[in-house]
Amino acid sequence: MNAQEMPPVVQPPPLEPPLGVKPDMKSLFEALLRKPHLLVARLAEPGHGATPRFAFMALVSFLLFGFVLGCFAKHEQLWAAPLKITAGIGFASVICFPSLYIFSTLAGARVSLGQLAACLAGALALAGLLLLGFAPAVWIFAESTDSFGFMGSLALGSWVIAIYFALRFLKAVVVSTGGTQKGPLVVWSFVFLLVSLQMTTSLRPILGRSESLLTHEKKFFLEHWGDHFGGSLGEEEAVEPEEARGDGVEADGPESGRNPYLTD
Repeated sequence: MNAQEMPPVVQPPPLEPPLGVKPDMKSLFEALLRKPHLLVARLAEPGHGATPRFAFMALVSFLLFGFVLGCFAKHEQLWAAPLKITAGIGFASVICFPSLYIFSTLAGARVSLGQLAACLAGALALAGLLLLGFAPAVWIFAESTDSFGFMGSLALGSWVIAIYFALRFLKAVVVSTGGTQKGPLVVWSFVFLLVSLQMTTSLRPILGRSESLLTHEKKFFLEHWGDHFGGSLGEEEAVEPEEARGDGVEADGPESGRNPYLTD
């Protein structure tokens, strides 16, 4: 090698700029995707103001995605489906939050309740924004098909993908706060997924229509999917009111909704 030739100087990667005192929504969303470790460290400090921003992003995202699903059956589902989806995910998050703190502690994470609440709100905001990314494609099929099986699979597939990335963010939270065990968070993730899927059945109908806003019939979500995913929108409108009535009126009576002059 020529003595005058100098080896190339390797420049160190630029340092990532820290988040601001009160980062805006754009900075928070980018941190969720690109810099989760910096975001977790910022959420450990007081005065970050991120929790209400995350909650607002999640609320708007779930309402808009629910409206897109409501376009499948229209009518009252245009407002009922957004409310049910938002309420179901919110309820599942609230009842699963205590176990999240317990399992995070078992995993070795050193995280406070306030920091963990902000991180869970951030995970829900991330899931909601990802659902918004799927919303245009879901809307196309909601307006062009009447297949419950396809629409249900499309909606559930979108939710599973979105919750996967939300849970991956929570995993980064546990790791960046000192967690070394993966098992506890895996167990919690499975429980949360089951609870959220059961809420889609407990708050039914969401895709179809019914005479009642909510059903009082208890059913496991896999059983509910097996009963309805093979049908179409027209079949659901004809069958669901009979299931929701449950008042003991005979099928051929004047209150049954059938025309007695068209009955044999």
